[in-house]
Amino acid sequence: MNTHETSENGPILSLEKVSKAFGGVQAVRDVSFAVERGRIHAVIGPNGAGKTTLFNLVTGVYTPDAGRIVFKGRPIAGVPVHALVALGMGRTFQNVELFSGMSVLENVLVGRHCRTKAGFWGAVLKPASVRDEEGSARSFALSMLDFVGMAHAAERRAGDLPFGWQRMCEIARALAGEPELLLLDEPAAGLNASETRELASLILKIRDLGVTVLLVEHDMSLTMEISDRIAVLDQGALLAIGAPREIQADQRVIAAYLGA
Repeated sequence: MNTHETSENGPILSLEKVSKAFGGVQAVRDVSFAVERGRIHAVIGPNGAGKTTLFNLVTGVYTPDAGRIVFKGRPIAGVPVHALVALGMGRTFQNVELFSGMSVLENVLVGRHCRTKAGFWGAVLKPASVRDEEGSARSFALSMLDFVGMAHAAERRAGDLPFGWQRMCEIARALAGEPELLLLDEPAAGLNASETRELASLILKIRDLGVTVLLVEHDMSLTMEISDRIAVLDQGALLAIGAPREIQADQRVIAAYLGA
C-alpha cells in the first residue's frame, strides 16, 4: 500500500486554538496540538470531554468557531468531507456504519471510490479502461481485506457478520482510500479482549505502512500500549499532552479521571 507523496516535512495535522460551541455549551475550547507523521496519536478524556466533537471538526463534519485546523500544510475549515478523503484523510465511526445489505467486498469498494476516475458515462458504457480500473479496484479492496484478516468473508453480507468482523471491515474500507491520516473513533468499543488484542496488532501494522493514526479510545490499556503520544481533554480543553508514561503519572489527568 502506497501513501501519497507529500512535500511537507512538518506535522501532518495541527490544531491551533480550535474552539467549538453548541448553544451555550463550549464543547471544544482553545485546543492546540500537532500530530507527527508516522505516529499513533491518541485523544483521551472523561465522558463529555469533547473528543468526538474534536474528531468531527478535524474530519469536516463541523466547522470551528475559532482557530485553525491544518492538514498537510493546508487550512481545511469548510473543506467538504469527500474532498478531505481525496486529500488523504480516512476515518471510522464510533458506531459501525456499513451498508448492511451489501457484501463485505462491496463495502470496501465504496472506500476505494475516491481513487477511481470513471465518471457517469464510463460507468454506463464500460470501456476497456473502466473495466481495467474496476478490476484494479477490486484487487486493491481484496488486498485490504486480507490485510485486516477478512479476506475469507469478502462475499458475505456485511449485516450478517459478528460485530468484531464488522469493525475490521470498516477499517478495511477506510484503508481502501489510501489515507495518509487514519482517524479511528473508539475502535475497541464493543470488542472482547481477544478482538481488542487483534485490533492493537492491526493498528501497529497500519502505522508500519506509513499511515499516521489519530484515535479516540476509552480502553486505556490499549491506548497506553500502542500510542506514541496522547492528548488529554477535559471539559473541552487540552489538559495534558505527552508520551504514555508521562500521561499516566500526570496528577491533573489522574484527578480528571478519578474526580479528585
